[in-house]
Amino acid sequence: MSVSDDVLNSLVKFLSPEARADVKTLACNSVAQLTGTPEGLQLLSSRPDVLKAVVRLVHNTDTSAVSEALTTLINLSAEETGCKALLDLMELCVVDEMIKLWNLSPPRLIMDKNGFVLNRLLPFVTCKESVDRRYAAVATLHNCCFDKASHEWLLGEEVEVTGRLLLPLAGPDTFTLEENDKLPLDLQYLPNDKTREPEPNIRRLLLEALMQLCVTRHGRESLREQNVYLVLREHHKWETDHHCLMLNEDVVNLLIRTEDEIGADDLSSVEVSDDMAKKFTAQDEHYLAGGNT
Repeated sequence: MSVSDDVLNSLVKFLSPEARADVKTLACNSVAQLTGTPEGLQLLSSRPDVLKAVVRLVHNTDTSAVSEALTTLINLSAEETGCKALLDLMELCVVDEMIKLWNLSPPRLIMDKNGFVLNRLLPFVTCKESVDRRYAAVATLHNCCFDKASHEWLLGEEVEVTGRLLLPLAGPDTFTLEENDKLPLDLQYLPNDKTREPEPNIRRLLLEALMQLCVTRHGRESLREQNVYLVLREHHKWETDHHCLMLNEDVVNLLIRTEDEIGADDLSSVEVSDDMAKKFTAQDEHYLAGGNT
């Protein structure tokens, strides 16, 4: 570790809003001085923890610290490397807030059809740089799928949720021309190096979201029309996590049945007796323990 890294590690704690005003100002001044050299800019750009601390000081009541913080950010934004680091930090802060929002029921802010909040979040579903960002985005999308009233909007052209949920589950699978043409656009003719989501917890959320879309007849019919079964069939061959396998099979089981066989437009309205609920729970536990269904 270089001396500059050591210095930054020490400075971070002095950039805290709780630190003494004079200490904060001196610490921020030291950081601002680093922006005067290409090496310093490069170092700061590689330290999101320091950048986050500087951004927090902009809202501080100590005017001298605010001035130094703004100087640092202005100098950083003047260079391409620093500007990219600040944009990355903004994305990270947004996802941090999404982590707090995803467990709200229902997520009205995110589901606001006029605000485009959800559309701005969707690219993070496949964010290779950060597991946390992917998890936050998928968890938010997962929770949105519980809102049955919004299924038609989610499945429509404005969001195209089917492709967003399926892409992380898809691999370099080979389908016929006819099969490919029915898939969501993002899943057609994937490259040979296409990889699946490596985190089982995220895959579970994706599959649970698909299951929620299957609660309504409109959702089931839409998933069938988009050849979701084909992607899940190939995913099942690859999957090793018992929970994910069970969820995959639950979704497929609904998609391969006719609506007459299912016998209900809205599955959430179907009453299940306590005895049957216990039986289903026991079967799931047996399966997750490694047994057969």
